[in-house]
Amino acid sequence: MKHFGALLTGRSPLCIRRDDMTGVPVAAGVATARFTFKRRHLYWSVLLGPTMAVQPRALLFLDRGGRLLLEHPLKKAPGIHATYEDKTDKLCGVWRRVPREYKRLLREGSLYVALVWGDERNNTMDSALSGRINRYPALSSEMFTSLLEPEHPPATTGNGPCDDYRTLGQDEGWWGGTAVVTGAAGAAPSLHLALLYNGVFTPASRDQTVRVLLTLPDKNQTIINDVQKVPKPSYEINILEVSTPVSAAELRSLARGRLLLTVESVGNPDRRISGSVRQRAACEVFHASLIAERPPASPAPEGLALLYIDKEGSLVYDIQVDNMGITDPKITLVEEQGKRHSQVEILDTRIGVLARPSARIFPPLYDDQLAVHIGADIGPPVLRGRLMSRPLPDAAGGGPTLLRRTDARQPVTANPVAGLAWLSVDALCGIHYEVTVTGSSSAWSAWLETPGSEARVLTGIEGCVLEPTAAELSALHDGVAYLDIRTADNDTAILRARLTQISVPQSCLPTSSWSGGNELNPTYTPNHVNTSPPDNSLSNTASCYYAGRFYEDGAQWMAVDSCHMCGCVHGALRCDPVRCPPVNCSVPTIQPPGQCCPICTNSTTAVWNESHGCHLAGQYHAPGSSWHPYLVPEGYDTCAVCTCEFSTRQVRCPRVRCPPLRCSEREAYRPDKKACCRVCPEVKAKKPEDETPKDQAAPRTAEEILAEGGCKFPDGPLPNGKEVHPSIHSHGEQRCVTCRCKDGELTCVRKRCSRAACARRRRGDACCACARARRQRAPRPS
Repeated sequence: MKHFGALLTGRSPLCIRRDDMTGVPVAAGVATARFTFKRRHLYWSVLLGPTMAVQPRALLFLDRGGRLLLEHPLKKAPGIHATYEDKTDKLCGVWRRVPREYKRLLREGSLYVALVWGDERNNTMDSALSGRINRYPALSSEMFTSLLEPEHPPATTGNGPCDDYRTLGQDEGWWGGTAVVTGAAGAAPSLHLALLYNGVFTPASRDQTVRVLLTLPDKNQTIINDVQKVPKPSYEINILEVSTPVSAAELRSLARGRLLLTVESVGNPDRRISGSVRQRAACEVFHASLIAERPPASPAPEGLALLYIDKEGSLVYDIQVDNMGITDPKITLVEEQGKRHSQVEILDTRIGVLARPSARIFPPLYDDQLAVHIGADIGPPVLRGRLMSRPLPDAAGGGPTLLRRTDARQPVTANPVAGLAWLSVDALCGIHYEVTVTGSSSAWSAWLETPGSEARVLTGIEGCVLEPTAAELSALHDGVAYLDIRTADNDTAILRARLTQISVPQSCLPTSSWSGGNELNPTYTPNHVNTSPPDNSLSNTASCYYAGRFYEDGAQWMAVDSCHMCGCVHGALRCDPVRCPPVNCSVPTIQPPGQCCPICTNSTTAVWNESHGCHLAGQYHAPGSSWHPYLVPEGYDTCAVCTCEFSTRQVRCPRVRCPPLRCSEREAYRPDKKACCRVCPEVKAKKPEDETPKDQAAPRTAEEILAEGGCKFPDGPLPNGKEVHPSIHSHGEQRCVTCRCKDGELTCVRKRCSRAACARRRRGDACCACARARRQRAPRPS
């Protein structure tokens, strides 16, 4: 893959003209773009400045003379593409099959990108913003991005290079910059910034000095204050690099988007540019097929994982598993470097958002060294898969489809196999596919099966079907197509899946699409008879049927007749009894008909009224009512209590306030996984001399201790939160080593002495061992 970037400002030398040869005015604002060239395709992403509230109607590729090469409309289509753009504030797309001549322009730096604003119906060009596409080495390791806008922008803009009568020294548009930020965690955290900017210098300046500031405004802290000389500043683009060591706390602030980057010319602060540092601008998702780590009992568990980073720097994840056999599995993100595995994060649910991810997660995630482990609290993982980065699919593409095993007779001693498939349809009706198979050591091929046509072989793990049949496009659009993974003999299918519905452009569909709806024709039979279609229960389009109606995946509703809260989880219906929070009212409570929980009124003479209540997550709540929020698929969140205030009709959902800890954060633990607050381990009290066995409580069994979060230990199971000194048969108790059990994980740490203690040469502590620095003797003269 090759990486390119562009800075779109009013200082671009490109002249964009309309059909009548009039120049297009320069748009007010700043934008930046990233490009990745991969297998003949150019994937692009655009970040708009915070002041640009209106989205452009199209993205253009042009040559140096302003000749239009490709126009890409920026219309949102339903699916994963639109969801990703809304969650990340990015514009994403791809230029399929770039011609050889245009690839040469890309290599030479003669290719330009432009954003155009105007009327979509008439394809007008009211304003435009352009920039040159260049290759920058720092983009290959980019982890964070910053878009810099002027703090004092110009009041008016002109026609830019198209204006033949420009006034010398007058700005035709906004100036600005972008930064490519790379952070390295570990023992010595550091930051590297590659800055692309313009406009901070006065027009008549030659040798100038520029200052780069990286600050943490919340704490009024300056991390970088670097001053460099710039000989002969350029009008269009200037490049500057800064590197500095940072602390782990500053790296965490960087990952959470709290840092502010500023570039200014020394002595000219009026042209200062600044912007916050956020996640990198590339449009990408991370996916993994999950396979069993060891030969399991039949049927083998399988699943998939899909992750991406949103605009707030949070980790959005969707993990789907089947045949797991564990009620509440533990999901962890693990950094894998060869045989070394280190845990980075723990995910509480299968679908959710990790609001404050650790800064350690980003280097292995972007280097394809982060894996998903799913298993029990103790022991090796049952499912495992390494996350791989891929560009976001086309607007007509959907999410990944899990390829599931078809041969139930396969012995459990065989290596488990799993796979993922991405399919999309472009504006020219081409079918693009990408297939990933994990665990198969033999050759395989992918086949697309649709009703009414022969099976089509998909050559390679990635490719394109340029001229698909009308039946194939209709089947993809209606969600009745299948994808098979066959062995080398083309007779036995090892994986098979029903593809999710794909949005196909209307111009590619025949006048009457496949009439079978979401079901196959009863007379349809697969082209090879050695397999049977499995139940693809992990489909994103799964729905649930309850009480005479269908509910979409993720929906929730109240069954008032039985006081149950129900939700749809990947096509499976889940209903939990309503859990009423305790109410503490100064006036009597009422429980009107149709309500499952008592309600606080505002007076002793209140009369029940169903109007003017509160609405939350599609549910109506009566005035004065309180409830625990219901989250699909986890169920009730008992750590929060929502209330519909009687007077204001507003919903407030405060969480349980935890008491202050009397121990360090490292020592605190949760008594169980759903506990709202962490607690401190119990202090070991000395037993009185006169204590007798009859005064003690009944001892717990080893199974009870382990079930409550205890740990296995050579001397017997340790309760959760307990600390002991291990004993060795030949040496006795090791007082310098402390083993601590926390949530099923045992950690043993040897006591270390600080440098200050060693400097004072403490002799009372036998555990302190200070190394002496040996003096090196001077070499003897020969």
